[in-house]
Amino acid sequence: MLELARNGALRQAARDVLRGRLWLRVIWLSLGLALAAWTVGCNAANTPVQPATASPRPPTRTPPPTRPDAPAAQPTIAVTTTSGIISLTWWTPEFISPKASAPAGPLLAKLLADFEAAQDGKIRVTPVLKAKYGKGGLLDFLLAARSVAPTVLPDVVILDVAELEPAAGAGVLQPLDNLLTPEVVNGLYPFARQAGQFGGRLLAVQYVADLDHVIYNRGRLTSLPSTWAGLLAGKVIYVFPASSPQPRSGAVPFDDVQHSVLSQYLSAGGLIDPKTRHLALQEQPLLLTLSYYSDALQANLLPPEVLEASSLDDAWSLYVQGQAHAANVSARRYLAGRESLPDAAFAPAPGWSNPAPPITSGWALAVVAADPARQKAAAAFINWLLAPENAGGWAQAAGWLPTAPKALAVWGANPYREFLDRQLASAVSHPIGADYPQVAGRLQKAVTSVLRGASSPNDAAQAALK
Repeated sequence: MLELARNGALRQAARDVLRGRLWLRVIWLSLGLALAAWTVGCNAANTPVQPATASPRPPTRTPPPTRPDAPAAQPTIAVTTTSGIISLTWWTPEFISPKASAPAGPLLAKLLADFEAAQDGKIRVTPVLKAKYGKGGLLDFLLAARSVAPTVLPDVVILDVAELEPAAGAGVLQPLDNLLTPEVVNGLYPFARQAGQFGGRLLAVQYVADLDHVIYNRGRLTSLPSTWAGLLAGKVIYVFPASSPQPRSGAVPFDDVQHSVLSQYLSAGGLIDPKTRHLALQEQPLLLTLSYYSDALQANLLPPEVLEASSLDDAWSLYVQGQAHAANVSARRYLAGRESLPDAAFAPAPGWSNPAPPITSGWALAVVAADPARQKAAAAFINWLLAPENAGGWAQAAGWLPTAPKALAVWGANPYREFLDRQLASAVSHPIGADYPQVAGRLQKAVTSVLRGASSPNDAAQAALK
């Protein structure tokens, strides 16, 4: 009996010990769960809540309001890896990308690869293709992203020079004055530096260009007069587009005049302010220009089709059809089609007392990145593209004009290259300014009125000046 009692007591003690250990486990488990719950709660309190969407995207920050004349500091996609590699995003149209048709596309792909190799792989460039103009185009996407999704902004962008003013006014572009090398900036033709200047700062740099000049039939003219008086005396039928041009970009809806008309007005003494690039409408230059139109019409030297011509391609067609001795054409069109016109010679556009200064168009590179390290990397890329050998070679392959004398020299010595050098050196960047649409609209109305025979040059000029 004593033995049984002793065994029962031992079993009871064992059961008590087990119960004690079980309770200890329960207590420890409860403490662990409570600690985990507290940790999760703390983390949740410090993590922004993201709304559920079909395509999750990183949180965006609304940038502070900016002045139109000062670039805002916008975040860009931070793709710097732990190895120190900076991956730049470059928004560009297809025709200025490795996807362009040969030989321009493959050459640009090689330039990108050579740039990355020259940087020892520390900087990489990813081209992201955008439409040239319109909804979803380069400028439209740039301005929209700045407001609603600044994290998707590129590091580098290329824009039509006609769209630089609204981009600069929106504060999207970063100053380049202290980023680009002096050799690159000082080596540009004056118009190419001027195109990217806004508010006294360099916000973009023109990469490629185009301009007007004249071609004439050597079988009908031994040479082309350089003045309007010479055209009238030599009875030269000379055509150029004179109707209101179609805007290149729907994002810049303003009235404009043809580059041909604008350069003729400048040749008669019209002024573009060198600092503000505002166009002044002045009586004497306007009267001289309109008087030439009137005299040429009366002498049957200015076909009525010029008033219907809305582009240089229309003037090219009039020339090819034999309706003119001479015509304004774009340098790009002449480069592409000169083999088909063996009798065509080239010359500057005639003006009042001297040849008319060409008005340029083209595309410009700009930096969008706000981070200083990314800005330096982006500037290194732009410096590389604008190096004379690179810029001249790619422009020639793509059928554009380079924007620096040393880049043009890459084309080699030939009469047309030397002619282009003189034209580019005297070329003018397109006017800008809030009042330009009104000035251009009045100028275009005066031109149309005279060419239709609805007004005398003096009446049309006075109406425009009012």
